[in-house]
Order: sequence, then structure tokens, then C-alpha cells
Amino acid sequence: MRSCFASLLMIAAVFATAGRAHSGDRPLPPGYVLLDDAGTQLREDFNRAKGSVRLLFVVDPICPGCLRGLDDMNESLLAATDDPRLQTFVVHVPVLGAEAKDIAPAAALLHNARVRHYWNPTGTFGRQLSAAADLKADGKPVYAWDVWLIYGTEASWDGASPPRPLLLMHQLRALRGNPAFPHLDREAFAREVHQLLAALPPATSRP
Repeated sequence: MRSCFASLLMIAAVFATAGRAHSGDRPLPPGYVLLDDAGTQLREDFNRAKGSVRLLFVVDPICPGCLRGLDDMNESLLAATDDPRLQTFVVHVPVLGAEAKDIAPAAALLHNARVRHYWNPTGTFGRQLSAAADLKADGKPVYAWDVWLIYGTEASWDGASPPRPLLLMHQLRALRGNPAFPHLDREAFAREVHQLLAALPPATSRP
């Protein structure tokens, strides 16, 4: 009962933060792209950003853990990183019954101009990413949501499935203890991103 109450308090706090973003304290969140089951627009955007460090977050916009993860990524990395060499893609999927209207409050948690949001109402993308990243527990596929991925500058999405990431962190019970996929550590995630950025040529004015 206590954990349930704590989760409710956390959800209220997160959505209160999102509400403040709409009040004029921060820019409104960007719109989202409706993502088809082939991931067409995301694939095009991902490949267009080749040469950049790319982040991919897959979340349900009403999931308490996902909202906390977005807030953590914002605080530890995105809000303080104004670098054109870093591009972020967020795919929203309805694991817990989210709807398109839930995207804006969740998107408002990320305060970075180089974030693109996508809505995949069928949830097909989570299965595609699971297969591409080989997410399994006891030999069975694990649906990819509440996952946080880093791709290097050379990654290219050439086929039907997304490429394998340099790093995938998660907040999934099914993957706990799997050394190949560490539990989300926002500071470790941010350090990895900054190390990749530091190895690149100086940033230009490229959007």
C-alpha cells in the first residue's frame, strides 16, 4: 500500500512539473509524429542524423517509471546539453493504455531543442526493437519499453529492424541481473554520452 501511495505521489509530482512547462516557465513541448509499424519516419530521421550521437528512449507516457526516467535524463543530461551533435528520439507506446493526449505532458519533461517524439499506437515498435537488441529473459523475448539506448555516429538503420545500440539500459524487472543490459543509471548514461561527444570534432551550426 505504501509503495502504491508513493507511486501516486510521484506521478502527481511529475505531471505538476509538466504543467509548469506549459505555464510559460519553459517552451511548450514539440509535437509528435505518428509512427507507422514499419518505423518509417523514425528510420529516416535516425539516418539523417548520422554523424551525431543518437539517443533512443522508448516509454509509455503514463508509466511512472518511464516518467521518472525522462525526468532523470533531462536533469542529468539533456537540459544542460545544447550540442547539435546529440540527437534524441522518443517513441511513445501504449503498454499501460496510454493515448496520444498523454504524450504532451510526458514530452514536457525533456527540455532540449533536439528531441523528436513519435507515437506508435499499435506498440509494434517495442517488438521490433526487442528482436533487434535481442532482449530475452530465460530464452523468451522481452518487450522493449522503458529502455534507454545510445547509438554512435556510424550507426545506420538499413533494414526493417533498428540497429544494435552501443548501450541499452532499462528499468524492466524481466531483465534484472542481465549483465548485457544494465539497469538505468542516469549518471553512467550521461557519462557515456559525454565521452562519445568528447571524441567527436567540434560542434558546428548544423541543426
